[in-house]
Amino acid sequence: MYPILYRKKTGTSFCVALLLFALSVRLLGLPVFRAALWEAAQSVLGGETFFRVALFLETGSLPDRAAAPEAFPFQSGTQAQPSASDGSEATTPASAETPASAETAASAETAASTETAAPPRTEAPTQSAEPAQPASAAPVPPPFTEAEAEAIRFRGNCTYQVDKTALLLRPLNWKQLSGPKILIVHSHSCEAYTQSEGHNYIPDANYRTLDLSNSVVAVGDALTEALGALGVEAIHDRTYNDYPDYNRSYAVAREKIQTYLEQYPSITMVIDLHRDALDKPVREKVEWEGQTLAPLMLVIGTDEGGLNHPHWENNLSCGLKLQALGNRELPGLFKNLSFRRERFNGDLTPGSLIVEVGSTENTLPEALASMPYLARCVAELLNLQASTPLP
Repeated sequence: MYPILYRKKTGTSFCVALLLFALSVRLLGLPVFRAALWEAAQSVLGGETFFRVALFLETGSLPDRAAAPEAFPFQSGTQAQPSASDGSEATTPASAETPASAETAASAETAASTETAAPPRTEAPTQSAEPAQPASAAPVPPPFTEAEAEAIRFRGNCTYQVDKTALLLRPLNWKQLSGPKILIVHSHSCEAYTQSEGHNYIPDANYRTLDLSNSVVAVGDALTEALGALGVEAIHDRTYNDYPDYNRSYAVAREKIQTYLEQYPSITMVIDLHRDALDKPVREKVEWEGQTLAPLMLVIGTDEGGLNHPHWENNLSCGLKLQALGNRELPGLFKNLSFRRERFNGDLTPGSLIVEVGSTENTLPEALASMPYLARCVAELLNLQASTPLP
């Protein structure tokens, strides 16, 4: 409108121009008209171009295009609020409010600059169609190692070739029912030791006695007590199985084991406790912490002799684990594992084995001293099988 004033210097043109200017100012003073005009300019020019033009008209200079959004002072608080379409009262646009005085505005600007900015609004996560996958847990190391398997040596008459490492690492997968877990029996209940002070007995035969307080049955009592102290419930059969008929000892013990298994389905391990008889009279012993202990030897049977034995590999897996734990507990306590062709009632459970405690050359106190260590190994073995229950 300014070029009109310069082209026509007449009074009429000046009055018309002044009237149009006043009318424009008047219209711009109306909140609704001003908001509509700004909204139309914004839609035509685009947000950034509109603010740059407005800034140019206000200040006479254009900001750098790469400037931060805060360089455009009209970007916030200038858009008119739409009127309510349902007839309710429309919200007053911010530009129609009465401006505060310069002092009040300066105070408000100072206060705003000292306030901590509100945290950005976080959108709620969109629920995925697929369930979130749990974080992968660190791999659990195996309870035994190949080196521990190789450290176990075999003796005995069985010719089967076995993978000791695979059997050592094989889970036991024993049943887990409430009740006693261990059954201790003695196929040769009358086996006895070299007599010593305080442990004298009347022999029934060479290194044999019917006095159960001085036979291998007393060793079974000590093992039962040591297991109980560790919280492992065990049943101990203290009856004669080799008297009066020694040749039927395993058959008599078999009947009793079957009866116990029927009565207590929770039993997972059957330990047939014996005293060994060496070909040569050599006293084998283990010295540990001021004590003299009788060495232990595990005996595992198979089906190589012709008798059905579906559990012999499981029995061997159990024996390898027990021996590996014994090697950790007290190196040298366990002798080489005896791997045999005979069955020895091992087919009755996956956790059946024979434990030879010392020999005829050891004393009963030496055999008794070994039982706390055997009990700790058995208890730890039960803890391992509890971590791998049946599916």
